[in-house]
Amino acid sequence: MGEQASTENRRHTFDQIRAKELARGASEDEANRIAADTVDKVLAQEAAQK
Repeated sequence: MGEQASTENRRHTFDQIRAKELARGASEDEANRIAADTVDKVLAQEAAQK
């Protein structure tokens, strides 16, 4: 169960980053690349704050 929740949280964070990049005017490919590069950093920061 923990692994599924972790995967869902990662996907949710990825989608949030991607949406922000698209809103800023990035292309689909660029938004996906930036989200993929950023999601681990964001999750690590969130874990450190807890």
